[in-house]
Amino acid sequence: METNKIYNMDAKELLKNFPDSKRIVIITDPPYGISLDLKWLSDIHIAEGKQPNKADHKIEEDNKPFDATHLFIYKRRLIFGFPYIYDKDATGWLVWDKQPKIDERGIVTPVEVASTTLRKGYDIFRVMWGGFMRDDDITEKRYAHPTQKPVKLMRRLIEKFTKEGDLIIDPYCGSGSTLVACARLRREFIGCDINPNYCKIAEERIQKELSQTKLKSESIFPPKPEGMGIQNAKLI
Repeated sequence: METNKIYNMDAKELLKNFPDSKRIVIITDPPYGISLDLKWLSDIHIAEGKQPNKADHKIEEDNKPFDATHLFIYKRRLIFGFPYIYDKDATGWLVWDKQPKIDERGIVTPVEVASTTLRKGYDIFRVMWGGFMRDDDITEKRYAHPTQKPVKLMRRLIEKFTKEGDLIIDPYCGSGSTLVACARLRREFIGCDINPNYCKIAEERIQKELSQTKLKSESIFPPKPEGMGIQNAKLI
């Protein structure tokens, strides 16, 4: 299968094509199996005379306990969802503080935790991402995905725990933040999502990223067939 490409398919089927190797790093935010329902946020917006939340639809496969066995076979992995997703072989944890320096926390969860085998102990990453509250250097918009991660966060994770030459696989890529971060850092990637709308959003984000970057004709990535993926582009 081609790299630097987004696949609209089941994650387990995709990963069958990629046996574990030292080069592969799984970085992903899968469904937690908690039946996340953000319709209440739209109800609040409507009651206040505002537009409904554009990302209050439910996530596929989130209505039942999530079995992460297909992810745990990879030695190098970083998986959001702790404690709902428990990785007994994890050696560390990454805490994302979504509302740093805010004394009174908002109505959203102020932190998220990923378990990982990429470090021992824990790290805290402080990236403001809550409604209209953003870090000053975050300009990306919110897309129609209920659990979108900021590219700034994913870039920091990828930059710290991977290197050029690694292949980053996000089998639950959603709106594509991990893939955009990979493109910025010159990391080969593979994205996958079972939802075709999310795949389309991710593809558009990557193409936009490349269009805003100075390009050269020679590609650091292999050419792609027609369809989703990055074609004939070099990031500098």
